[in-house]
Amino acid sequence: MQIAVIGTGIAGLTSAWLLHRSGHEVTLFEKQSSLGMASHGIQISNGSDSLCCDVPSRMFNPLLWPNLSNLYEWVGIESTHVDPRKSFCDFETSSKVASKAILKIGDTFDFSRVPQLLLLPTSRKIVTDIGKMIASVETELENLSGSRTAPAVTPNFKEFLELNGYTNEFIYQFLYPALSSTVCTCSYSGLDLYPADILLSAMRMLIGAKPLQRTTLGTQHTADRLSQNVEFIHLNTTVSNVSSSNEKAYVDFQKSGKVTHQEFDHVIVATQANSATNFLGSEFQLEKEVLGRFNYEDVFVNVHCDEQLMPARQKDWATFNFLSARNDRAAMCSIWLNQFYPEWETDNDYFQTIMPLTSPRPETVIATAKLQRPTVTHQTRSDIEQLLELQRQPDRRVWFCGSYASPGIPLLESGVVSALRLGKQLGCELPDACEI
Repeated sequence: MQIAVIGTGIAGLTSAWLLHRSGHEVTLFEKQSSLGMASHGIQISNGSDSLCCDVPSRMFNPLLWPNLSNLYEWVGIESTHVDPRKSFCDFETSSKVASKAILKIGDTFDFSRVPQLLLLPTSRKIVTDIGKMIASVETELENLSGSRTAPAVTPNFKEFLELNGYTNEFIYQFLYPALSSTVCTCSYSGLDLYPADILLSAMRMLIGAKPLQRTTLGTQHTADRLSQNVEFIHLNTTVSNVSSSNEKAYVDFQKSGKVTHQEFDHVIVATQANSATNFLGSEFQLEKEVLGRFNYEDVFVNVHCDEQLMPARQKDWATFNFLSARNDRAAMCSIWLNQFYPEWETDNDYFQTIMPLTSPRPETVIATAKLQRPTVTHQTRSDIEQLLELQRQPDRRVWFCGSYASPGIPLLESGVVSALRLGKQLGCELPDACEI
């Protein structure tokens, strides 16, 4: 069959790889000048050389991202371990000054590096609540699972933490900083509204987890491998309309000033939900209503060399540095790129700050990016189920996948799961070890 895939994030590229593997002719459409998954990557000038840097930094935990990990193995994408050390401290936004570290640890639930900090009251509360969460997570998930037939009574994450008496120090100086700027990439208010069982499931996976990893050759290499056998790739292409009949689907697109109308057996829309509503035809009114209910948050990322966005003392620097605003409602993560990419040969220190509390000094900025991430609430589950139900209709020709279209934490794993699920619906043979 001839199948169009609109969008080249992880969901679109996984769909394209799976469909080609199953013998279909695939055409990819992307509005940007490069494949979307790697579109924000940069090269940092380093004398006569350059340093490749993913924006945002891509990392994954094989237990929390099992299908992504398996996808990389299937496609032959090598990965390497990431130094998991983390530092937590307060940050005064008015004076742009960070405190000394409140807590320094290896893995999220690794206590081996904290004894010297247990003398501090804040650190004691944090470590005590880490132990409490580890001890209770299985029981809490069992209790919450009884409510899944009535999602409205399942507490959101803020309600769960308050009901179980977790301290503000643990929530706002450890847990929320780590979740908001890495695992979930969303605001604190977004974390508040997450269904508690989704985040608790993630906590469970992080306990005793395998080492944190990244792809050895970066996201551009990953995107190239996933798309390398695709028959047709249209970059710098704007899709203006998608329509369908009982037997065919159609894509109208503009490239280099030329408008083209092309026929396909199926069309997969792998853009963000809020983008898809702009080009779907009038016959997709119900789909547009559902897609329009998925909400997104802007996420800003800066690549820079401003040490003011790092812990005040260099001895407190770690690979991941979480700095919390004193009002307890926001945090940023400054990744020390020299530790994240130990193969870099440079005497200069470089940082990537996710959701910066303050802008780096202009002369230190190397690159900036604005990303969008879907938010997750109880309503999201209902919207996903309604979208899946629409895709069970007979004679379906237009399909949807993306990080928003699978329940869970909406990062690379959710995008892969939604693509695998859709591939199965279209009759593709899935590789072994899929967990959908």
